[in-house]
Formats: sequence, C-alpha cells, structure tokens
Amino acid sequence: MMKEKINIVVNSTILYVIAFLLTTVFHEYGHAITGLINGSQPVLHHNYVEHLSISGLSGSKRVMIALAGPLTSLLQGVLIGLVYLKSKKDRLLRLFWLWLSVLGFSNFFGYLMTGPLFQEGDIGKVFLLLRLPIYLQILIAVIGMAILFFIAFKITRPFLKFSYQPEWLADPVSRKDFAFKIIILPWIMGALIVSILYLPVIALISIIYPFSSGMIFIFPWKNARHQTGVPPSPYRGLGEVSFVLYGLLAVMVFIFHFILAPGIAL
Repeated sequence: MMKEKINIVVNSTILYVIAFLLTTVFHEYGHAITGLINGSQPVLHHNYVEHLSISGLSGSKRVMIALAGPLTSLLQGVLIGLVYLKSKKDRLLRLFWLWLSVLGFSNFFGYLMTGPLFQEGDIGKVFLLLRLPIYLQILIAVIGMAILFFIAFKITRPFLKFSYQPEWLADPVSRKDFAFKIIILPWIMGALIVSILYLPVIALISIIYPFSSGMIFIFPWKNARHQTGVPPSPYRGLGEVSFVLYGLLAVMVFIFHFILAPGIAL
C-alpha cells in the first residue's frame, strides 16, 4: 500500500511538471506569435520572450503582445477542460488533462490577481499601458481571485475521483490524506523541479512563481474532508510505475532546457 501511494505522488508530480512546462511554453508562444505578427522580432525562450524591436511599437500593439500570453493560458484552460470532461475513463492521460486545464486557468486568473502589484507582469503591463485607474485594477484583481478560488474548490472532487481504494475516501482524514498525495506533494516537488529548469532567469519572480502560483492548491486539499459520496475509481494504474511518464518527462526537460532556453528567433 505504501509503494502504491509513493507511485501516486511520483506519477502526479511528473504529470504536474510536464503540464506546467507546457503551460509556460504555450504562454510564451502566445507572446511570441503576437509579437511576430506586430513586428517585434521575438526570440522565444523557455520562460520569457525577448522582443528585439518592441520600442518602436504603438501602445495598442504592446497591449496585444502582453495580453496574448495570459489569453493563451485562458484558452488552454477552457479547451483542455472540455477535453477532460469528454474523457470518461480515469487514466493517467485524464489526470494530465486535469492538471493542464487547472494550470491554464491558474496562470490567467493569477495574472489578474497580481496585476496591480507587479507592473512587470503581463497584466500589470497592460494596466500601465492603458493607464487604468487603481480602483479598476483592484476590481479586476478581486474578480480574478474570486473566480480562481471558485475553480480551486471545484477541482477537489475531480482529483479525489482518481482514488481507487475505498478506504482512501472513507472519512475526512483519509480523503484529505489522498488529496495531499495527489495535489499538494506534486505541487511542492514539481515547483522545485520547475524552478531549477527555469534557470537562467531574467527576473526573480520566475523562481518564485512556480511555488506561489500553487498556493491555490491548498484550498482543494482542505476542501477534501467535506467531499462525501465520491465513488472509487476502477483504474489502478495511478499506483503503478509508469516508464512512459519518465520518458515523456525526459523529452520535455530536454526540449525546455536545451532547445528553448538558449532561444529561438522567430
């Protein structure tokens, strides 16, 4: 039983890391493609985009480029969320869809939340370029926070549904323990791995972000104790070793660190 729980933590962590890295790549690709269309001469890196000719662009074009990343993440959250809902069988792939959708939403609404505080962030730049009054910035941040909290509470049950042992769902303590293994530990361990892969960084926030963005996962973990009547899953693969996941992680790490980090001029 202990070996199964360890495998659950490992498998969910690997899926979290792959999903997080893909979310980052999609986000930055959104910036890069929009920059290319608007003539900013973008260079796509692993966790940022260097725009070689952005100084001569109009304010509206800069707003478009800044918004492109968060909007790409929002689109990711919606589309992958639909894929998750349409996939009925509890497989590792379905857990991956869940992580990928949640991280897309977390990226977008997290940017809305921090817009008034970090003017170097994407939404902060938009606020600055549009000269939005502070009360409007705060209102948008509060709305973003409310929606993100709502999503955080709603994902509790989907994660718990991957439990295949009835005793893991039998009481509040057991449910919270399972949520800790499938959500919290993967976030903490995954954030450490992602922070290392983010090196080198051009801003300190890039190292802080993988940890701070996952603070929202504390809510579904705490909420697990209140989720009664969750049926156990017939799928037991989550508690088994998956060499396919190890291979996919290795490929993703190689692309992210050795191809994207040096930069690709578009």
